[in-house]
Amino acid sequence: MPTVVVDEDGNISIRGKSPLILINGRNSNLSATDRIPASSVESIEIINNPTAKYDADAEGGIINITLKKNTGRGTNGSVAFGGGFGASGRANSAFIINHQQGKWNFGLAYDNRFANRTRKANAERINFNLPDEYDLLQNRHDLRFEQTHNLKFNADFNPNKKNSFGFELIGNLNGEDNHETLASQTNKQNGNFNFKNSRHSEEFVREKAIEGALNYLHKFNDIGKTLSINLSSSFNFDRENTDITTKPLDSIDNNFGNPFLQRTHNYQNSNVSNLKIDYTQSVGKKSSFETGYKGILRNTDADFLSAYFSNNIYVPNPKASNVFHFNEQIHAAYFLFKSVVGKNIDSAKVKYDLGLRLEQVWNNGKADANNISFSNQYFNFFPSANIAYYLKPTDFFKLSFSRRINRPNLGQLNPFIDITDSLNPHGGNPYLKPELANSLEFGFNKEWKKYSSTSNLFYRYSTNIIRTFISLDTNGVALSMPMNFGNATTYGFEEIFSAYPTKFYSCNLSVSLFQQIINGSNVSSDALANYFSWYAKMVNNFSLWKGGKLQLMGNYNSPIATPQGTRIAVYNLDAGFQQKLFKGKGAFGLVVTDIFNTQKSGITAVSSEFNYQRNFKVDTRAVMLTFTYSFKTAIKEELLENKFSNE
Repeated sequence: MPTVVVDEDGNISIRGKSPLILINGRNSNLSATDRIPASSVESIEIINNPTAKYDADAEGGIINITLKKNTGRGTNGSVAFGGGFGASGRANSAFIINHQQGKWNFGLAYDNRFANRTRKANAERINFNLPDEYDLLQNRHDLRFEQTHNLKFNADFNPNKKNSFGFELIGNLNGEDNHETLASQTNKQNGNFNFKNSRHSEEFVREKAIEGALNYLHKFNDIGKTLSINLSSSFNFDRENTDITTKPLDSIDNNFGNPFLQRTHNYQNSNVSNLKIDYTQSVGKKSSFETGYKGILRNTDADFLSAYFSNNIYVPNPKASNVFHFNEQIHAAYFLFKSVVGKNIDSAKVKYDLGLRLEQVWNNGKADANNISFSNQYFNFFPSANIAYYLKPTDFFKLSFSRRINRPNLGQLNPFIDITDSLNPHGGNPYLKPELANSLEFGFNKEWKKYSSTSNLFYRYSTNIIRTFISLDTNGVALSMPMNFGNATTYGFEEIFSAYPTKFYSCNLSVSLFQQIINGSNVSSDALANYFSWYAKMVNNFSLWKGGKLQLMGNYNSPIATPQGTRIAVYNLDAGFQQKLFKGKGAFGLVVTDIFNTQKSGITAVSSEFNYQRNFKVDTRAVMLTFTYSFKTAIKEELLENKFSNE
């Protein structure tokens, strides 16, 4: 997708910020991208500057992932099989089938993904004020086995032209077995050896989720008057167990003494429920009014334990074990007025909308062991405005404003401290406050016969920004924890250019350039950053022969500012080939990701106390073969194309 950055761990960002990810237009426990194989995705919608109709918790924009659902008459379906090799083997498969007859449509889909993955990491931290633990060197190697299963059922009932009902049920199983070895060594300031150990962990993660959704749409006799009601609820059951063995080593890697044994677990049960009501009413021939309500209820219980082996039993560590409860309610109402200036909608020179969203939030959390509790209650209003001036139907200027919020998620609030790396633990902060942002955007869209261009200037000012902060203790342990920093200013330019010069070749180029200024002096005098970043992606499509397509994609994401340093540059080149078979009912695909094995992630952090660098490398270079066959429906031509809307 143009303008969207996805790193090797699946983290997504747009213009340097994480967007709100929706599944079929709703908040979901299934929004983690590693739970959604590409074979399940019908389309992806990107909204950079949402109106008041959308969730305010979307400072970085919104990405709405729509899952596949066949609606053709009769019985339709498709199957897909894939296999490949990176550092090790991986495979996936999927099928979808539906039957539509009369007023009913039923669908069933299943997909899975299996992969063996490797990850390597190296890090160095210079501790300026700790002469005995002055230089910390770390090397890590992971071997992971991942698996994902999704099962989806849907039923649609259309009794007449005025009413339609929909039901959807999704089940997910997700698992990961991770075998990690971490070697750590510290040297004194004079260069002499201090200590070394080898820390091996066996981590097993099992996640189960189920989600149900009900949808109702009513069209009134008045044209342009509609009512929709959406109700959904998803439940997540996560289990993570880890055994850790730490062996002390001398300077030439010989074991001495007894190994130190630890055991941890992190069990979480969570629920997210949504109720969404939308009403649209035409106002005359040129205007419309939209209003609605959305309620989101979240609750999570997390049980985390850290224990060490002593006298033939595992003894819980009370300082690193706890039970955390979190509950949140978000109630929102919105009002949106759309209109045009001109004789009618089709020929209007000016189109505009004005919106206001009101949100009331209550949340509370409690950690049983250390009696930490918090509660927040805050009300916010979020105005939005868009105005577009049309030179002709395809060429227009657009000015947009919106106020948004970034609420801390459960992982950021949970006070659990992960000690898998005892020298670099990380945890949450239950006292985080939400981040507020005002965004302004000015754009111009131009289309020619074979070319199109979308250009945007954007500005965003955020307060109480949430970023990770690293603090160094006198014992040489660096704790990473999210904090509220003072403010951040981001401004830049974005261009999306598409070209279709010949039947043989088409391309899409997206470029985003932005300056980030972070002021975190309220946390530390070192937490200041002023950094220019840019991102570019080019997708090249070649129609080689009938039914044969080749796609080459290059991606570059420059270093991005953090309060204490930067995230390193990320870049890669991918290729894909598709050949249709059996008169369009089948297709063979070949994909090579990260051809030159350049994609990696990492950070640099600098303060008055330390200088820290860490790099991660996952086996991103891989080759995948896929075969797809469909019956009673052809594979869509737009499979390798990008399409855009004025929204």
